[in-house]
Amino acid sequence: MERSAQPHVIVVGGGIVGAAIAWHLAHDTCVTIVAEDIGGPASKASFAWLNASSVSQRFYYDFRRRSLQRWRQIHTELPQLPISWSGSINWHKTTEIMAGTESNLTAWGYHVANIKKPEVSEHEPFFEQATLPDWSLCYPREGAMEAHIVAQMLVASAEARGNVKVIRATAKGLFKDNGKVAGVELASGEKVLGNHVVVAAGLGTVPLLASQGISVPITSVPALIVNSKPIKERLVNRVVNSKYLYIRQTSDGIIKAGCENPGDDPGDDPEATAHQVFSKVQSTLVGGESLEFDYYTVGYKPTPRDGLPIIGPTGLEGVSIAVMHSGVTNAAIVGELLSKQIITGEMDPELDNFRLDRFNN
Repeated sequence: MERSAQPHVIVVGGGIVGAAIAWHLAHDTCVTIVAEDIGGPASKASFAWLNASSVSQRFYYDFRRRSLQRWRQIHTELPQLPISWSGSINWHKTTEIMAGTESNLTAWGYHVANIKKPEVSEHEPFFEQATLPDWSLCYPREGAMEAHIVAQMLVASAEARGNVKVIRATAKGLFKDNGKVAGVELASGEKVLGNHVVVAAGLGTVPLLASQGISVPITSVPALIVNSKPIKERLVNRVVNSKYLYIRQTSDGIIKAGCENPGDDPGDDPEATAHQVFSKVQSTLVGGESLEFDYYTVGYKPTPRDGLPIIGPTGLEGVSIAVMHSGVTNAAIVGELLSKQIITGEMDPELDNFRLDRFNN
């Protein structure tokens, strides 16, 4: 396809999903990213676990597994991306649920190891023995990333190709010319012209598309994450989903954790909840009492009504959508497949499961 025949695509949203879409598109066409902040508040507040093990539908598992593979390919191409493939250890569900998960994932060909308490202790020697389970599931090919930094680096990589422009602004709505969407109107009133618009603005997707009469059934689900000050010691080796906490340590030594039980919701007093969760972190880790609380975030996960991503056509010519939880895991394959759809018109069959019009049935 000749360069002149390729659309100028506007991507609204600078989080991990928008960044991955823009990065893929920039291989083949000109892109303008409209976002208040590259990295995005949701991506920055995400725990950012890369996995295919947390879903029960086979088609969604297959999709996420494809995305993990795509992330590995991207990481090979851009090895400086802050992505870790340390694996995960999990004992956050009941024995019955965990056994069912092991059975499903093994049948589907996922890398799963059932490990007993001594081996869990060997993998994670700084977890208090009393907190360890009799057995857990280890997924050695999973990982985590610093999602907002990955988003920034993907956009920087795309910009380096010379055909990507970033406009740091708020998208107010879409505008039409002769009945066809012709671009994005900014809060300033300025209009950004484009041949195709991808709305990947998380929760901001709802009002943006509502302005065109398009309903997007997503809700805002809060999740609190606490962060320690950096430490030199490596206290957590993998992503760990324990009975109460999900926890990991970044490459620069920060312990990040959220509360699996009783849940992610920060409640009416997020600061108090954050310190309660941090106290649990301190009591879970050997030497944890020396950890210092740094800050907490409350991210608002854009969660579609049926829990599945919404990707693809909106019913409005020249406008696509990409909104989901988890964007961190899914962004790589979403970027690849959606950009291919926009550039070539080719719709990957797996995207049929995630169309917006499924909610019309």
